[in-house]
Amino acid sequence: MGIRKLASELNLSVSTISRALNDSDEVSEKTRERVREAAARHGYAPNRAAESLRKGRLNTIGLMLPARLEEENYTLALFMRLADGLQSVLAMHGMDLVMYGSKSYEEEFVRLRRIVERHHVDGVILAGTRRHDERIDYVAGRRFPFVAFGRSESGGDHAWIDLDFAAAAKTAVSHLTGLGHQCIAIGVPGKDAMQAHLYLQAWQTEMARAGLPLLPDFVQVDELSERGGYRITETLLALPQPPTAIMFQSDSMAIGAYRKLNELGKTPGRDLAVFGGVLAGDVPEYLSPRLSGFTVDAQALGVRMAKVLLSQWPQFAEIYGTEPRQSVWPLDLRARDSDGGAGH
Repeated sequence: MGIRKLASELNLSVSTISRALNDSDEVSEKTRERVREAAARHGYAPNRAAESLRKGRLNTIGLMLPARLEEENYTLALFMRLADGLQSVLAMHGMDLVMYGSKSYEEEFVRLRRIVERHHVDGVILAGTRRHDERIDYVAGRRFPFVAFGRSESGGDHAWIDLDFAAAAKTAVSHLTGLGHQCIAIGVPGKDAMQAHLYLQAWQTEMARAGLPLLPDFVQVDELSERGGYRITETLLALPQPPTAIMFQSDSMAIGAYRKLNELGKTPGRDLAVFGGVLAGDVPEYLSPRLSGFTVDAQALGVRMAKVLLSQWPQFAEIYGTEPRQSVWPLDLRARDSDGGAGH
């Protein structure tokens, strides 16, 4: 049965049937329920493709996963929970989430341009932001709806939600000094990563406030992966006066430190304190010793992100217009066993 026959049977106009099936407030709830029941009885479903063309929307949002190599999938756990939160809001409005993965920043930028220019989605969420980020400049310049998962100096006044890396670094230094550590090194990702800049800047400020040495060799930069953490640990332990603690900006880098320490017959938390930054998934629960770091409610973060993105369309502005366009998301300290005191 088509929409015209359905309209004829119910003695309603085609436009009323269409509005009812799209839950429009222009149709009473009683009529909407009557139309839904008749549509279900006859197995009628609207042509969503044609509807999208009429509305100029595809009802699809794209989540650009951070660029990574195949062996560096650890942080995907965080993004799967983030996606759950995003989809829980989008589904209420008949919208879907599509995830795009890339192996490099350059590959992602090419894909992003293709997605936007061909209008494959209605809006995007960009992750892994850089201080100077061409992707953000591009979508902002096109006035394409987006939310950045992370701050940037690019794109002007745009919507973003970022984890509170500055507060995390400050808390980590305070926690480690409270355990007696004074020689605290830091390992962060490179490639102009905004999160690394914020984490490093806060480490420098807090170390200076505590009157601790800011040794250049104690700042190590490598890729955001287990391999990067492995190499950083190797470099730091080879110093004439190695640190007693290493703060990593991510748990994946900290896991690499575990591997290096194991090769040397050393134990995290006893021979070297290891602090894991943001704990993205469940794997840290099964490390021995358990990794200290910060947890994040990624599902709730995804809910907020979806609302901020939807608020950029007029039809959702009244519902979500009060959501802050720019916000810093809290991280919760989870001190475990890998950050043992300096005298261990």
